[in-house]
Amino acid sequence: MKILLQLLLAFSLIFSLNSCQKYNQIDNTRTIKTPYTMFIGAYTGAVYKTNDALYISTLHHIDNAAIRQVLVADTNVMYVKQNFYYSKNDGVSFKDSKLDVLDEIDPFYKYFIPNPAVYDKVDKKVYLCCKSGLAVSSDYGATFTPEANWTPSPPANNLNMRSLTQLDNGTLYLMGDSLNQYYKQGTGNWTLVAPTTALPKDTNTWYVEHSHDTLIAIDFSGRYGIYYSVNLGVDWFACTGVPKKKEVLFGNRAFGSDAFYVGLDSGGLYRLNGTAFVSTGSGIPWWAKVSFVEGKRIVYRTDVTKYYLFCATDIGLYISESSDGKDWKLIKNGTFSTLY
Repeated sequence: MKILLQLLLAFSLIFSLNSCQKYNQIDNTRTIKTPYTMFIGAYTGAVYKTNDALYISTLHHIDNAAIRQVLVADTNVMYVKQNFYYSKNDGVSFKDSKLDVLDEIDPFYKYFIPNPAVYDKVDKKVYLCCKSGLAVSSDYGATFTPEANWTPSPPANNLNMRSLTQLDNGTLYLMGDSLNQYYKQGTGNWTLVAPTTALPKDTNTWYVEHSHDTLIAIDFSGRYGIYYSVNLGVDWFACTGVPKKKEVLFGNRAFGSDAFYVGLDSGGLYRLNGTAFVSTGSGIPWWAKVSFVEGKRIVYRTDVTKYYLFCATDIGLYISESSDGKDWKLIKNGTFSTLY
């Protein structure tokens, strides 16, 4: 009897160990191996960080100055509002660069020209459009000096430059207005563009983005629409499909997606199909300020890779599992202005 009990206990122990081992080795598409990191800016001035869109930590608290842009350069996290701020410790604390960025268009509605800064991944520099002119940083946003390298010469007072972008091929592009644009390749100077087919004249409401190596110029006011150029701004051609007279709050190509998106104030979300924009905001209320779209990648323990799209609006954060963002679901209430 004693031997039988000992055998039963031994079998029971072996069974328990095997059960635990099998449980710990469960591997399915719900178990994440490589998470993403996403930074979220808010119209309230707060900055958040998340790895799963469920647990969101606060990096900067509400101060009612809208976050216009979030960037990451090397290990530094940066954000733009009225001034430029940077963090060397993953957002635990931020320092003010003391650079006064260009004003919002309408502080009451928190309207602003997006993309006032860019991180040059080729030359490892941060460029920023501010009231004193274009500034450049060689230490990932900690300190800035006025940009001095221009061909043939700096723009008048260098005060009207408003937005920046970097093409996939590394070329930087700087936009002030319809006739005040510069490009920079490698370590060369900022070179004035001499357009053959220019953008419509404006009142400083143009800003620039890109899709691969194509430039996209957007009239924030919505009056003139959206244009594209495949030869660094020498020739601009109109896109179609976006309603006129609606403020276009952003334009960008989300990571992991081949689509270029624009968002309107109370006008929906659109993606570029050829040279025409089509509506793609199903699930997002028509009255929302559609402020930004970003893509994130998750690798699961089975090595399955999935891309998700996130959309920031003034009524909440939305997610889409569709590669072209055709359907959206609300996952977090809030007044969100930008993503990274």
